[in-house]
Amino acid sequence: MDDGRLERILAEMRRRGFRLTPQRVALVRYIIANVENHESLREIHEKVSRSVPGISVSTVYHTLKLLEDIGVIKTFELEGRIHVDRPHLHLNIYCRDDGRVVDLELGEGEILSLLKSMGLTPRNIIVESETCPPSLAARGREGGRR
Repeated sequence: MDDGRLERILAEMRRRGFRLTPQRVALVRYIIANVENHESLREIHEKVSRSVPGISVSTVYHTLKLLEDIGVIKTFELEGRIHVDRPHLHLNIYCRDDGRVVDLELGEGEILSLLKSMGLTPRNIIVESETCPPSLAARGREGGRR
């Protein structure tokens, strides 16, 4: 991860009045480095807790919301779980059979044009599939498991 980017994010958090505790800095570093894995709030908490004992689920939740407000990430919900994602518009394919989330980049194609013609401003597009072929991961970036 680009240290300059991390420093800009931390500076914005400080500007908004958040204390930059060692737990919060480690958490932000982890989220930014792993955003493409689509990990859930609980998965992030579990993994960061291994290196930073004592971090609370509440701290993870509030940090995710702050990073989303800043525009560094976006979140989406699958099966009652909050997941982290990259902030730009793209297609997430959720494979129900194995829990993968695969990113596919969207150009100004038919789906996006149709949504915009209906007056919609898509924030996120998620397609759920009962099964996904193994070849799907080769077409996009494979995310984490649920």
